[in-house]
Amino acid sequence: MHRLLRLTPALLVAGYILPARADIPPKFADYPAKVFAGKPAKPRLHNQYLRDVREQFHYAVSEEKVSAAGHYYVVKLPCGSACVAPVLLDARSGHITELFTVSGWREVGDDFDAVVSRADSRLIVFRGARNETGVVGNHYYLLGEGGNLKHLYTVNTDGNFETTPKIE
Repeated sequence: MHRLLRLTPALLVAGYILPARADIPPKFADYPAKVFAGKPAKPRLHNQYLRDVREQFHYAVSEEKVSAAGHYYVVKLPCGSACVAPVLLDARSGHITELFTVSGWREVGDDFDAVVSRADSRLIVFRGARNETGVVGNHYYLLGEGGNLKHLYTVNTDGNFETTPKIE
């Protein structure tokens, strides 16, 4: 009995830290990140394709603010009329992490964004089909060091982003 009483506070704390329900989308506030405030590193353009679109990286570093997980710029490269190829540019190191494409939107409003992120959160949401296959919806990921992604949750929207719940 005494062991159970000693474990109970630890279990309560663990339950508080983890998302309370697995059947609802995660929220940005659930995954805080400290925002980098230093001078951004020069982008390391490691292949010809990235060198061909270097202006977009230089624009991000000079004109935009960090937009994900405290130290990443999300740079959305074009890949078609209803497609983006988001990449992550690490403001601290200049390292670029190429991700999957996101496409397949049917119903979108003027404020639609294929990638939703916050500078002060490690949560990032990709909206559409990843690499033109599978579920067309909101895909929630945890963004880790080195640009590693861990899938957390998916909401199938069938390509209609007009009526989906707001991403918080």
